[in-house]
Amino acid sequence: MLGKTHLAVGIAVSMTVLRPDTLPELVTGLGAASVGALISDIDIGAAGAHRDADIITAMSVFAVALVVILDQVFHVGIWQMLMQKSSFARIIPGALAFIGICAFGKEQPHRSFMHSFLALFLLSALVNVIFPTAMPYFALAFLSHLAADLFNYKRVRLLYPMKKGGFCLKLFRAKGFANRVLFLTGSTVSLVVVAVLLVRILAATSLPGGMTFFRG
Repeated sequence: MLGKTHLAVGIAVSMTVLRPDTLPELVTGLGAASVGALISDIDIGAAGAHRDADIITAMSVFAVALVVILDQVFHVGIWQMLMQKSSFARIIPGALAFIGICAFGKEQPHRSFMHSFLALFLLSALVNVIFPTAMPYFALAFLSHLAADLFNYKRVRLLYPMKKGGFCLKLFRAKGFANRVLFLTGSTVSLVVVAVLLVRILAATSLPGGMTFFRG
């Protein structure tokens, strides 16, 4: 499936399942789900499509940067939540390890390490070290990417490093009609669910009793 499809589906799945109920968690979840949904395809470069891999990397970086900007401009409360649940002693080594694993994965064949349960476990564990709140959103979106790719014709090595651990259902082409349907469905569900969650969060903050955006 194409990157935009994975993004739409990843956000739809994570938001529908986890349903964040504070503004900091909603914004954090959207950023984490975006990265989780896209990051697997940085290994496209190893198959010769370097431009596509660079786009995936740029989109992932943009998602994180957007979360930071929103927090700084609108004072959402993400930094406060991050410092309560993590620390620089966790963030710095965790981020360096995350980048290191992605650098390794980028050089592997497409749909091998970066499309495996091993990568899912390692990267999710590091996200949990960096920012525990973000981990479930990242992991669910990453898992949705693996699930979507199983419907294509190219094998996904879920059990990497086992060489015989490749699976595919051979039902749809990555750029065919099914991809368009998934993109439209995922986009629609994402917009509706996020809008509903945002309305509920904003409505809750206006109720009496001292309720705020930030949930400690």
